[in-house]
Amino acid sequence: MAPLYQSRGETDIYLQLTERVGVYEAFVHHLNEHLELTGEFALDPTQTYSEREIFDHWALQQGLEEGIGYFEKYGVWVKDPLPASVRYGYATDPPFGGVVHRFYGEALLRYQEEMRDKGAPEAFWRDYTPLPTWRGLTMDASPPEYDLYLISYKLIEHKQDRTAFMPLLNELSGGQRVDLNPATAAARGIEQGQMVVVESHNAVTGETRQARAPANLTEAVRPDVVAMPHHFGLTSMANAKDLGPTPNALFFTGPGYVGQTADASFQVKARVYAA
Repeated sequence: MAPLYQSRGETDIYLQLTERVGVYEAFVHHLNEHLELTGEFALDPTQTYSEREIFDHWALQQGLEEGIGYFEKYGVWVKDPLPASVRYGYATDPPFGGVVHRFYGEALLRYQEEMRDKGAPEAFWRDYTPLPTWRGLTMDASPPEYDLYLISYKLIEHKQDRTAFMPLLNELSGGQRVDLNPATAAARGIEQGQMVVVESHNAVTGETRQARAPANLTEAVRPDVVAMPHHFGLTSMANAKDLGPTPNALFFTGPGYVGQTADASFQVKARVYAA
């Protein structure tokens, strides 16, 4: 897919910048050294290359006769099976500053077995798996009437909830609203600006939570999504108290809704109806 409009890949940008500041030849030498390009596959500092041409040289140097065309045809290059002793995560050298991240975690299995033996509920131990394991999302166990995925998002006018007390920014952004797809709103008999209730459900405990705000009908959200801006609900500033609730009050952070090993929050299912 060709870049849209005047957008460009970062490598192309770097190449042009090095030309403008007069260090292009040194940069090409650096590429040859870093990518280990030698002989007929080495880049010529007197020539101008595109990003694709550079990686074509690298692919040819690796022994791929089709060059970059190999990746365009097959997507990935499988070299060898990954032995169990190899670390993963090469963002730094050494990876992760030298911390060993094992692909198989014997300790996690031991913790899982100990928690099960002690009678801990499944929500506490099911994410302690020795190998990366897929499980269904907690929220998908909510009753079918909770048919919308609740998300929160940030507005360009605000910084978290720190700026909600500023009258000028509130004049630009407005207060809290509940974003619904027009088709979703029509199926529920909800009109633009009508006060609605967003009710979330905890599939582990059965707890429900509610918040109220005016409906905002927009094609910017999918029919199976309800969205609320993040920035409101601040109570410590007088100017921000009447702007509506925070969607954070509708999310859950207990067992099943926070990853026990990676601290990754899961979303919730919700329903929306006229207040």
